[in-house]
Amino acid sequence: MVKRRSIEVVCRCGQPLARYKKRGKGRLVKMFFERIALDHAGVFLTDPPLPLNREIFCPGCGKRVATVQVISGKYAAKVNQGGIQPM
Repeated sequence: MVKRRSIEVVCRCGQPLARYKKRGKGRLVKMFFERIALDHAGVFLTDPPLPLNREIFCPGCGKRVATVQVISGKYAAKVNQGGIQPM
């Protein structure tokens, strides 16, 4: 059984971005959109959905935090490792 834990994803500038249901251990590399529990900043779960290869920027500081990709057949945000700090 895989453990899930909720983590807060925050930009390096301190802007809260999302609450994510992470599986397993290790650092946050990708965020599957179906596991984003709460989108604080409104940058991940938009209507209409974000297109592929679209860059996602922090609304607070304007830095790139992720890029939209298809990983294992699911839409996900490939996280910029220097852009966020999971808490």
